[in-house]
Amino acid sequence: MTDSSEAGEDQRRFIVNLIADQGEAPHVRSCEVVSPAFRNRTSFVNTMPLDEVFCDAIADGLTDCVNMLSGETQVISLPSLILEVPGLVLAGAHVLSTVDEDGSQSIIIRFRCSVGGIGYAFRPDVGFGAGLEDLTREVSAQVLTDLALPLLNVLSATEDGLVDAESAIGSLSQQLADRVHEIRFQIELVKRYTDGLERQRRSSQSAEAMREQPRHLTSCQ
Repeated sequence: MTDSSEAGEDQRRFIVNLIADQGEAPHVRSCEVVSPAFRNRTSFVNTMPLDEVFCDAIADGLTDCVNMLSGETQVISLPSLILEVPGLVLAGAHVLSTVDEDGSQSIIIRFRCSVGGIGYAFRPDVGFGAGLEDLTREVSAQVLTDLALPLLNVLSATEDGLVDAESAIGSLSQQLADRVHEIRFQIELVKRYTDGLERQRRSSQSAEAMREQPRHLTSCQ
């Protein structure tokens, strides 16, 4: 279900597409950010409850919008509605509901204006705002799964006499070599990410230091 009333608006908009089975809570099918310059749509592999996709304040606000529906095909205008979280403000909503033959509802909640980073609307574990902790956790898990555990398994098997040590390690070394390149690439990405954060931190500190320097006034004679 898409909203055909978007054309002609100059503000960046945020659109949430929901599906609600008869008598059930709504689930998120997709989200869209629409601006005059681009349209970015994120669809979920499996529909998810609102409170598993959005942070509490946004999920509660969207739930309030859905609760205004009567269960029939209708349009509700909420021009004064504002949902606000640190880093993001959503304002002015239209709620559009279409009831299908099986009693389920297709719902669009369209915010006329969004200011800030749309990633702040989502729960951290959804993955839109993955940071250094997530990257290092993924790389660590990959190293453990692809390198450390196979090596430990081979060593345990050779100690127990289940396999020949030389042939087993030779076979494993080729498997590990195939994985090392990918893991090295992931580590390089983390390194570049942290280097970028450090450059950003230093730049911010330099700008702050410049602002704090005393200004010397000179007179024109």
